Amino acid sequence: MYKALTLRMFPNDMPTLRRLDLARDAGYDGVEVNLEPWQEYSLDTDERELAQLRKEIEARGLRVCTVYDREQWHYPMSSQDPAIREHCRTIVERLAGAAVRLGAEAVLIMPGATDNSALAPRPEIVPYAQAYDNALGVLRILAHTAGEKYGVHLAVENCPGKFLVSPLEFSRFVDEVGSPWVGACFDTGNAQWYGFPEHWIPVLGPRIKRVHVKDNRVAGAGEMVPTPLLAGDVNWPAVREALSAVAYDSWITAEVFPPYRYHSERLIYDTSAAIDAIFGLGKGKGGN
Repeated sequence: MYKALTLRMFPNDMPTLRRLDLARDAGYDGVEVNLEPWQEYSLDTDERELAQLRKEIEARGLRVCTVYDREQWHYPMSSQDPAIREHCRTIVERLAGAAVRLGAEAVLIMPGATDNSALAPRPEIVPYAQAYDNALGVLRILAHTAGEKYGVHLAVENCPGKFLVSPLEFSRFVDEVGSPWVGACFDTGNAQWYGFPEHWIPVLGPRIKRVHVKDNRVAGAGEMVPTPLLAGDVNWPAVREALSAVAYDSWITAEVFPPYRYHSERLIYDTSAAIDAIFGLGKGKGGN
């Protein structure tokens, strides 16, 4: 396994190169790059700048494990509006091209939602069966125009959008796309919204191309309260055993929020050490 973190774990005003320095010093092997309009690098960044970013990343002994753009929440592939679905397709195709330039082998995919109000500025409620058919149709196209064309995996994440809420349904959805370029990005914290992470892993099995790790504490009435790794209710020994049983040996990417209010760099070191403890990896440079 390789240890990474999303660059969104840092304070918004921290320069990207400073984030890379901290990731290197904390013992990570790679980073997930978020190409979004509100970040320093976006889908509008030209090829020369992306090439330079890749050099900066690799000069620090790091690699890019995945690329992502949260605009997929704003323009979901499940939408009832054909123009929104088309815009989502364009976003993913551009992400796939950027992934090649950054040396990444996977693009993180948000598969849509029946309710995208968690992150969308213009929420939309979509009937479940229609959301399923719409998202499936877009992904079948993207399997060719993004995955196959650029040689990158499209890793569909289990997201809290009241959609694809069981591992059996999620697996069926991935299988119905019918492409070796489409798999799953399994998120431990998101799985808590609908069940238990360790129950999802054996069902998804070899479909898993990437793993996101985050933790939540389950509060009253099922409310999910984000916590640092090891401070919530994810059964980490069971997760580790389940990933081992399906022979998963790729990237473990931290997606831990929110940043610490003070001494925000400590979250980066603490998360590195927690991943080492959970998965038996070598000690990060940030401490025990």
